[in-house]
Amino acid sequence: MKGILFDIQPFSVHDGPGIRTTVFLKGCNLRCYWCHNPESQRMEPELCFKSNLCIGCGACAQACPKGGARFTEHCDACGRCAGECYAGALSVTGYALEAAGLVERLLRDRALFERSGGGVTFSGGEPLLQPEFLQEALTLCRQNGLHTAVETAANVPWARIEPLLGLLDTVFCDLKALDPELHRRATGCGNRTILDNIRRLGEGRAAGRQVILRIPVIPGFNDNEQELSRMADFIRALPYSPQVELLPFHGLCSAKYAMYGRTYAAEGLKSPGTEELRRFSGLFSGIQISFKGMEAFT
Repeated sequence: MKGILFDIQPFSVHDGPGIRTTVFLKGCNLRCYWCHNPESQRMEPELCFKSNLCIGCGACAQACPKGGARFTEHCDACGRCAGECYAGALSVTGYALEAAGLVERLLRDRALFERSGGGVTFSGGEPLLQPEFLQEALTLCRQNGLHTAVETAANVPWARIEPLLGLLDTVFCDLKALDPELHRRATGCGNRTILDNIRRLGEGRAAGRQVILRIPVIPGFNDNEQELSRMADFIRALPYSPQVELLPFHGLCSAKYAMYGRTYAAEGLKSPGTEELRRFSGLFSGIQISFKGMEAFT
Protein backbone atom coordinates (compact mmCIF):
# COMPACT_ATOMS: atom_id res chain seq x y z
CA MET A 1 0.00 0.00 0.00
CA LYS A 2 1.34 3.42 -0.96
CA GLY A 3 0.96 6.58 1.06
CA ILE A 4 1.58 10.21 0.14
CA LEU A 5 4.29 11.75 2.34
CA PHE A 6 5.99 15.10 2.37
CA ASP A 7 8.79 14.58 4.89
CA ILE A 8 10.56 12.08 7.12
CA GLN A 9 12.23 13.87 10.00
CA PRO A 10 14.75 12.00 12.16
CA PHE A 11 15.99 13.15 15.58
CA SER A 12 12.58 14.53 16.61
CA VAL A 13 12.27 15.24 20.34
CA HIS A 14 8.83 16.89 20.61
CA ASP A 15 6.67 14.12 19.14
CA GLY A 16 6.68 11.51 21.89
CA PRO A 17 9.15 9.85 24.29
CA GLY A 18 12.82 9.60 23.45
CA ILE A 19 14.39 10.46 20.12
CA ARG A 20 11.99 9.71 17.30
CA THR A 21 11.57 9.73 13.57
CA THR A 22 8.46 11.63 12.53
CA VAL A 23 6.70 10.70 9.31
CA PHE A 24 4.63 13.50 7.79
CA LEU A 25 1.69 12.45 5.62
CA LYS A 26 0.03 14.86 3.19
CA GLY A 27 -3.60 15.85 3.34
CA CYS A 28 -5.74 17.57 5.98
CA ASN A 29 -9.47 18.22 6.23
CA LEU A 30 -9.06 21.30 8.45
CA ARG A 31 -7.77 24.71 7.41
CA CYS A 32 -6.48 26.25 10.63
CA TYR A 33 -5.41 29.78 9.75
CA TRP A 34 -2.25 29.48 11.87
CA CYS A 35 -1.20 26.10 10.38
CA HIS A 36 2.56 25.61 10.63
CA ASN A 37 2.67 23.08 7.77
CA PRO A 38 0.83 24.56 4.78
CA GLU A 39 2.54 22.01 2.56
CA SER A 40 0.62 19.31 4.44
CA GLN A 41 -2.88 20.53 3.64
CA ARG A 42 -3.41 19.27 0.10
CA MET A 43 -3.27 15.55 -0.51
CA GLU A 44 -1.64 15.81 -3.92
CA PRO A 45 2.00 16.77 -4.60
CA GLU A 46 2.56 20.51 -5.10
CA LEU A 47 5.23 22.90 -6.27
CA CYS A 48 7.53 24.74 -3.88
CA PHE A 49 9.36 27.89 -5.02
CA LYS A 50 12.22 29.40 -3.01
CA SER A 51 12.52 32.86 -4.51
CA ASN A 52 15.83 33.60 -2.77
CA LEU A 53 17.48 30.86 -4.84
CA CYS A 54 16.00 31.88 -8.18
CA ILE A 55 18.52 33.32 -10.68
CA GLY A 56 15.90 34.29 -13.28
CA CYS A 57 17.25 32.06 -16.02
CA GLY A 58 13.81 31.16 -17.38
CA ALA A 59 14.57 27.46 -17.76
CA CYS A 60 11.50 26.56 -15.72
CA ALA A 61 9.10 28.42 -18.01
CA GLN A 62 10.66 26.79 -21.06
CA ALA A 63 10.27 23.34 -19.50
CA CYS A 64 6.66 23.85 -18.44
CA PRO A 65 4.27 22.07 -20.84
CA LYS A 66 1.62 24.65 -19.95
CA GLY A 67 3.70 27.76 -20.64
CA GLY A 68 4.79 28.67 -17.13
CA ALA A 69 1.79 27.72 -14.99
CA ARG A 70 3.47 27.89 -11.58
CA PHE A 71 0.97 28.70 -8.78
CA THR A 72 -1.93 28.91 -11.23
CA GLU A 73 -4.93 26.61 -11.56
CA HIS A 74 -3.24 25.03 -14.58
CA CYS A 75 -0.19 23.76 -12.66
CA ASP A 76 -0.41 20.03 -11.91
CA ALA A 77 2.99 19.79 -10.17
CA CYS A 78 4.38 17.59 -12.91
CA GLY A 79 7.86 18.58 -11.76
CA ARG A 80 9.39 19.29 -15.17
CA CYS A 81 10.27 22.84 -14.14
CA ALA A 82 11.93 21.57 -10.96
CA GLY A 83 13.94 19.10 -13.01
CA GLU A 84 15.41 21.96 -15.05
CA CYS A 85 16.04 24.29 -12.08
CA TYR A 86 19.73 23.78 -11.40
CA ALA A 87 19.68 26.65 -8.88
CA GLY A 88 17.43 24.56 -6.65
CA ALA A 89 14.68 27.17 -6.40
CA LEU A 90 11.93 24.77 -7.50
CA SER A 91 11.00 21.39 -6.05
CA VAL A 92 7.94 19.18 -5.70
CA THR A 93 6.59 18.51 -2.21
CA GLY A 94 4.88 15.16 -1.79
CA TYR A 95 5.72 11.69 -3.01
CA ALA A 96 4.31 8.18 -2.91
CA LEU A 97 6.01 5.50 -0.84
CA GLU A 98 5.13 1.89 -0.06
CA ALA A 99 4.57 1.11 3.62
CA ALA A 100 7.23 -1.60 3.49
CA GLY A 101 9.77 0.81 2.02
CA LEU A 102 8.96 3.38 4.67
CA VAL A 103 9.45 0.94 7.54
CA GLU A 104 12.70 -0.28 6.00
CA ARG A 105 13.88 3.33 6.17
CA LEU A 106 12.65 3.73 9.75
CA LEU A 107 14.50 0.64 10.93
CA ARG A 108 17.80 2.35 10.16
CA ASP A 109 17.16 4.35 13.33
CA ARG A 110 16.36 1.34 15.54
CA ALA A 111 19.55 1.62 17.60
CA LEU A 112 18.80 5.27 18.36
CA PHE A 113 15.23 4.40 19.35
CA GLU A 114 16.41 1.64 21.67
CA ARG A 115 19.03 3.79 23.40
CA SER A 116 16.71 6.77 23.92
CA GLY A 117 13.38 5.04 24.48
CA GLY A 118 12.12 6.58 21.27
CA GLY A 119 10.24 5.35 18.24
CA VAL A 120 8.15 6.43 15.28
CA THR A 121 5.48 9.15 15.15
CA PHE A 122 3.06 9.59 12.26
CA SER A 123 2.01 13.19 11.76
CA GLY A 124 0.73 15.43 9.00
CA GLY A 125 -1.42 16.90 7.80
CA GLU A 126 -3.93 14.42 9.10
CA PRO A 127 -2.48 10.91 8.91
CA LEU A 128 -5.90 9.33 9.51
CA LEU A 129 -6.96 10.48 6.03
CA GLN A 130 -4.73 7.65 4.75
CA PRO A 131 -5.99 4.90 7.10
CA GLU A 132 -5.08 1.83 5.04
CA PHE A 133 -1.51 2.98 4.51
CA LEU A 134 -1.21 4.03 8.15
CA GLN A 135 -2.52 0.68 9.39
CA GLU A 136 -0.06 -1.26 7.25
CA ALA A 137 2.87 0.92 8.32
CA LEU A 138 1.92 0.68 12.01
CA THR A 139 1.55 -3.10 11.74
CA LEU A 140 5.04 -3.40 10.29
CA CYS A 141 6.42 -1.09 12.99
CA ARG A 142 4.80 -3.25 15.66
CA GLN A 143 6.16 -6.46 14.11
CA ASN A 144 9.62 -4.93 14.39
CA GLY A 145 9.16 -3.86 18.02
CA LEU A 146 9.03 -0.10 17.43
CA HIS A 147 7.23 2.28 19.78
CA THR A 148 4.49 4.02 17.81
CA ALA A 149 2.58 7.29 18.09
CA VAL A 150 0.18 9.32 15.96
CA GLU A 151 -0.61 13.03 15.90
CA THR A 152 -4.18 13.72 14.84
CA ALA A 153 -6.93 16.32 14.91
CA ALA A 154 -9.43 13.42 15.16
CA ASN A 155 -11.75 14.99 12.59
CA VAL A 156 -12.56 11.62 11.07
CA PRO A 157 -15.16 8.91 11.78
CA TRP A 158 -14.42 6.76 14.83
CA ALA A 159 -14.37 3.75 12.51
CA ARG A 160 -11.07 5.03 11.12
CA ILE A 161 -9.52 5.44 14.56
CA GLU A 162 -10.60 2.28 16.37
CA PRO A 163 -8.77 -0.30 14.19
CA LEU A 164 -5.47 1.55 14.75
CA LEU A 165 -5.59 1.74 18.53
CA GLY A 166 -4.10 -1.70 19.13
CA LEU A 167 -1.13 -0.66 17.01
CA LEU A 168 -0.40 2.57 18.91
CA ASP A 169 1.39 3.30 22.17
CA THR A 170 0.66 7.04 22.22
CA VAL A 171 -2.06 9.19 20.70
CA PHE A 172 -1.56 12.96 20.43
CA CYS A 173 -4.84 14.69 19.73
CA ASP A 174 -5.50 18.39 19.14
CA LEU A 175 -8.11 20.26 21.15
CA LYS A 176 -8.45 23.70 19.61
CA ALA A 177 -11.71 25.06 21.01
CA LEU A 178 -14.93 24.00 22.76
CA ASP A 179 -17.14 26.63 21.14
CA PRO A 180 -18.29 24.99 17.86
CA GLU A 181 -18.76 28.25 15.97
CA LEU A 182 -15.38 29.56 17.10
CA HIS A 183 -13.83 26.29 15.93
CA ARG A 184 -15.63 26.54 12.58
CA ARG A 185 -14.47 30.10 11.93
CA ALA A 186 -10.86 29.22 12.66
CA THR A 187 -10.58 25.81 10.98
CA GLY A 188 -13.41 25.66 8.44
CA CYS A 189 -15.11 22.82 10.31
CA GLY A 190 -17.17 22.20 13.43
CA ASN A 191 -15.86 20.16 16.34
CA ARG A 192 -18.61 17.67 17.24
CA THR A 193 -16.82 14.71 15.68
CA ILE A 194 -13.53 15.74 17.29
CA LEU A 195 -14.99 16.05 20.80
CA ASP A 196 -16.86 12.76 20.48
CA ASN A 197 -13.67 11.00 19.41
CA ILE A 198 -11.68 12.50 22.28
CA ARG A 199 -14.27 11.19 24.73
CA ARG A 200 -14.05 7.72 23.19
CA LEU A 201 -10.25 7.55 23.46
CA GLY A 202 -10.76 6.25 27.00
CA GLU A 203 -13.24 3.53 26.10
CA GLY A 204 -13.03 -0.09 24.99
CA ARG A 205 -10.03 -0.88 22.80
CA ALA A 206 -8.74 2.64 23.37
CA ALA A 207 -8.31 2.10 27.11
CA GLY A 208 -4.71 1.88 28.25
CA ARG A 209 -3.25 4.02 25.48
CA GLN A 210 -1.29 7.09 26.48
CA VAL A 211 -3.37 10.06 25.34
CA ILE A 212 -1.90 13.54 25.18
CA LEU A 213 -4.22 16.41 24.30
CA ARG A 214 -2.50 19.34 22.64
CA ILE A 215 -4.01 22.81 22.91
CA PRO A 216 -2.52 25.40 20.54
CA VAL A 217 -2.66 28.80 22.25
CA ILE A 218 -3.50 31.22 19.44
CA PRO A 219 -3.72 35.00 20.02
CA GLY A 220 -7.20 36.33 19.32
CA PHE A 221 -8.66 32.84 19.00
CA ASN A 222 -8.55 30.83 22.22
CA ASP A 223 -6.07 32.75 24.39
CA ASN A 224 -8.67 33.79 26.95
CA GLU A 225 -9.73 32.40 30.29
CA GLN A 226 -13.30 31.70 29.21
CA GLU A 227 -12.44 29.35 26.35
CA LEU A 228 -9.48 27.71 28.09
CA SER A 229 -11.59 27.15 31.23
CA ARG A 230 -14.23 25.44 29.10
CA MET A 231 -11.57 23.16 27.67
CA ALA A 232 -10.28 22.39 31.16
CA ASP A 233 -13.79 21.47 32.32
CA PHE A 234 -14.23 19.23 29.28
CA ILE A 235 -10.97 17.42 30.07
CA ARG A 236 -11.87 16.93 33.74
CA ALA A 237 -15.16 15.32 32.68
CA LEU A 238 -13.48 12.73 30.43
CA PRO A 239 -13.66 9.06 31.51
CA TYR A 240 -9.85 8.95 31.60
CA SER A 241 -7.00 11.28 32.58
CA PRO A 242 -5.02 12.51 29.58
CA GLN A 243 -1.90 14.61 29.75
CA VAL A 244 -2.25 18.10 28.32
CA GLU A 245 0.27 20.21 26.43
CA LEU A 246 -0.16 23.92 25.75
CA LEU A 247 1.50 24.76 22.45
CA PRO A 248 2.21 28.51 22.21
CA PHE A 249 1.72 30.04 18.78
CA HIS A 250 4.78 31.03 16.78
CA GLY A 251 4.93 32.55 13.32
CA LEU A 252 8.15 30.91 12.15
CA CYS A 253 6.31 29.23 9.29
CA SER A 254 5.44 32.51 7.54
CA ALA A 255 8.01 32.06 4.77
CA LYS A 256 6.56 28.66 3.90
CA TYR A 257 3.32 30.20 2.69
CA ALA A 258 5.12 32.33 0.13
CA MET A 259 6.96 29.24 -1.11
CA TYR A 260 3.59 27.65 -1.94
CA GLY A 261 1.98 30.77 -3.37
CA ARG A 262 -0.32 31.36 -0.40
CA THR A 263 -1.04 34.11 2.11
CA TYR A 264 -0.40 33.52 5.82
CA ALA A 265 -3.55 34.62 7.65
CA ALA A 266 -1.78 34.65 11.04
CA GLU A 267 0.91 37.09 9.90
CA GLY A 268 1.81 39.57 12.64
CA LEU A 269 0.41 37.63 15.60
CA LYS A 270 2.66 37.60 18.64
CA SER A 271 3.63 34.50 20.60
CA PRO A 272 2.19 34.32 24.13
CA GLY A 273 4.77 34.98 26.83
CA THR A 274 5.91 32.66 29.60
CA GLU A 275 3.94 34.48 32.31
CA GLU A 276 0.79 34.35 30.20
CA LEU A 277 1.23 30.61 29.72
CA ARG A 278 1.77 30.18 33.46
CA ARG A 279 -1.49 31.99 34.09
CA PHE A 280 -3.32 29.83 31.56
CA SER A 281 -1.81 26.69 33.10
CA GLY A 282 -3.44 27.64 36.39
CA LEU A 283 -6.86 27.13 34.78
CA PHE A 284 -6.11 23.42 34.44
CA SER A 285 -5.89 22.55 38.13
CA GLY A 286 -5.91 18.81 38.76
CA ILE A 287 -4.69 18.08 35.23
CA GLN A 288 -1.13 17.14 34.30
CA ILE A 289 -0.18 20.01 32.01
CA SER A 290 3.01 21.29 30.44
CA PHE A 291 4.23 23.63 27.76
CA LYS A 292 7.46 23.88 25.87
CA GLY A 293 10.36 25.13 27.90
CA MET A 294 8.62 24.56 31.23
CA GLU A 295 8.34 21.70 33.70
CA ALA A 296 5.00 19.91 34.01
CA PHE A 297 2.33 21.44 36.20
CA THR A 298 0.01 19.18 38.19
